Amino acid sequence: MFSLFFSFLRLLMIIPKTLWQLAGMKRAVKRAKRKFKKTLIKNGFPRELAEELANEYAILDEMLSIRGILKLIKTSWRTERNTSAFLKVR
Repeated sequence: MFSLFFSFLRLLMIIPKTLWQLAGMKRAVKRAKRKFKKTLIKNGFPRELAEELANEYAILDEMLSIRGILKLIKTSWRTERNTSAFLKVR
């Protein structure tokens, strides 16, 4: 009984830490995306092309959302592999 209770408490401590780390990774990716886009525009790329390239550069931003993580898990279960199935980069 006590081990179940302590396991539950440990889970309650791990979840916020994991979410905090996930938010930090998303923040870093978004910052890099903005900087990349700004640099492309500064070097003469058209704004629309720079936006598209920045979106392709920041594909990790899509995967770090809750929906993206669930999609990776679902894909992994469907293919019956233990490794995650990442999105294909064009």
